[in-house]
Amino acid sequence: MGRREELITKIQELMWKPLLIRNMGIVAHIDHGKTTLSDNLLLGSGLISEELAGKQLSLDFDPQEQARGITINAANVSLVHNYEGQDYLINLIDTPG
Repeated sequence: MGRREELITKIQELMWKPLLIRNMGIVAHIDHGKTTLSDNLLLGSGLISEELAGKQLSLDFDPQEQARGITINAANVSLVHNYEGQDYLINLIDTPG
């Protein structure tokens, strides 16, 4: 099983354990680094490489968002984060500014 499949399986397991779920949204004024922070959180979870963090704009998937360099639509992603030996499901929302 590859990394992607392992991650999906772990997310599906954690979805049924509410005590291990954390929901967070990134809210700030336009052009204050919300998407850059999102990319760095994706880096920390192993979903993107260090070279792409801050440049990938992973959650700005709309062509207009990419062309203008701003977040227009909210986007979400689920991450698995291990803290003190316990895996947690982090539901992250990158919001428009």
